[in-house]
Amino acid sequence: LRFVEGVFSMILAIDMGNSNIVVGGLDDNKTYFEERITTDDRKTSLEYAILLKNILEIHQIDPSEIEGAIMSSVVPPLNVAISSAVKKILGYHPMLVGAGIKTGMNIIMDNPKTVGSDMIVDAVAAIREYPGPIIIIDMGTATTMSVVDKSGNYIGGIIW
Repeated sequence: LRFVEGVFSMILAIDMGNSNIVVGGLDDNKTYFEERITTDDRKTSLEYAILLKNILEIHQIDPSEIEGAIMSSVVPPLNVAISSAVKKILGYHPMLVGAGIKTGMNIIMDNPKTVGSDMIVDAVAAIREYPGPIIIIDMGTATTMSVVDKSGNYIGGIIW
């Protein structure tokens, strides 16, 4: 955790998938907690806020310890509800991974906007830990495979 203005700070990371939403607290060096909640488009932002608040309380994390939030999503209809839930707890909306966000990874594709944010964050995390070239396989509701070349460029992927 980084020390900022008398409190320790971390980032709240949210990965919204079709079956589960994975919520984690992390900094540059460590993941402090990771929890899953069921993806349900019938839940309101308040219901998601309660779930997020409970996760933080279970892990004895004060919201003031969180200096930022980021969210990736393959469930666009829930983006507003989850973003609003984060705002209720932290006082600000999370950054949404999508086209145009600076990740440090070049996407060498005919249409980079078609690459899912889940595949991008998987690739960014993998290349940070392992040298390229690398193939990343994510076996969630859908199985995805992403390819990063030896220079750290995202060069392709598949979903099945």
